[in-house]
Amino acid sequence: MPCTPVVHGISPSQPEQRNTRRSETVEPESPLTRRRVLLATWGTTGDIAPYTGLATGLKDAGHDVTVVTSNRYADAFRQHGLGVHAMPLDQYEAAIGQLPTRRARTNNAREMATVAARCLLEAASEGTDFLLAHPLLHPQAALIGRGLGVPCIGTYTVSHAMMLPRLLAGNPRHRYRLADSVVRMILSPIYKPGAAHLRRELGLTPSAVEDLTLPTSRHSVRYGFGAPLLPRRLRFPASHQVVGAWRPRRAIDWQPDARLQEFLESGPAPVYFGFGSMRGINHDHLAHAITGVVQRLGIRAVVQGGWAELQSHGDDVLNIRDCPHDWLFPRIRAAVHHAGAGTTHACLQAATPALPIPVAMDQPFWASRLHALGLTPTVIPHQQLTGANLTLALEQLLTDDRYRLRTDRISRALRQQDGTAAILEEVARPLGSAHLTG
Repeated sequence: MPCTPVVHGISPSQPEQRNTRRSETVEPESPLTRRRVLLATWGTTGDIAPYTGLATGLKDAGHDVTVVTSNRYADAFRQHGLGVHAMPLDQYEAAIGQLPTRRARTNNAREMATVAARCLLEAASEGTDFLLAHPLLHPQAALIGRGLGVPCIGTYTVSHAMMLPRLLAGNPRHRYRLADSVVRMILSPIYKPGAAHLRRELGLTPSAVEDLTLPTSRHSVRYGFGAPLLPRRLRFPASHQVVGAWRPRRAIDWQPDARLQEFLESGPAPVYFGFGSMRGINHDHLAHAITGVVQRLGIRAVVQGGWAELQSHGDDVLNIRDCPHDWLFPRIRAAVHHAGAGTTHACLQAATPALPIPVAMDQPFWASRLHALGLTPTVIPHQQLTGANLTLALEQLLTDDRYRLRTDRISRALRQQDGTAAILEEVARPLGSAHLTG
């Protein structure tokens, strides 16, 4: 299945013509050398948003940036003048959450991973100096980096181990690598067909053991989240570093909806309710709970529909579509959200108190961290949400000033880390640095 590149270069079926292997003689390079950077990212809207900030930061610094992402998100990067190599994943993305069996879901994921592998190789073959990869695309990118002799760094907004928050609880120092390895092994079958294709195209020796764990703790990874949120005893592998969040970049021509501005200006600051790209939640039950808590606490609410198309009703409720969190969150009183990494960081950077209602994946981890740091009175898993416990918890959050004060302190600490600047430093280093090899 073909990709949609910015320019048509060398076909992956012609490896002998690729501008791939670097000469044995490496010329001295200025730290300001302009790089051709290939940034690969895919996932939900929350996955994509931080990479708009990272990609535009690299472009603004003078690098030539091409983004590999799905058709669904191509415009989020093109509107900033970035080159995009679009992956034709539309039919597979549409099937997510719709397939009835585990085998069908696995096959769908394998197809996506294989299409991504082909598209990544095609884009990289057109010429690149540096690969940066979202965790879902890091296995393919790491193989391509090795085959082409190009540095590769995993750029993650979540670690694999965070998908198993219960295993990390209590003693994360000794359990982190175990949790990390377990998740990688669970995911590894998804990547086998794509890895086999890349090995054939790149002339790499087959390795069943390596494919089972690739990429491992020896690969370079930079985490785009805030170190102040992590447990003190959590220890990452030496080649993994926490650099700070990558802040999403708004669309150039974005303007707030007039209805939203009027609502915000017409009364006290509202409470935000939103669950991002989560599917499979009972939106009718959730909407009823929101309507009830608005009435019981006498508050106003902004409800963001997201993928679940959540809507609530009432004179003091405004339903909205997409809205940049960096603009909205400083204007609200508190946020009730799913505790995705992007929403959690946006909330904290705005110093907005939050009540987490995690749904899946890494959300229970971030929710537990908000609670452990004293930033929220409790965590309510979405399966356990009722009108009563939502009312009680939100009332505590709104009336106890300690949550706002602690949130403000954490916000100031998070702003000390500049995740984009850290990646710029990595990209500016001389090519061939051993610690940069994927």
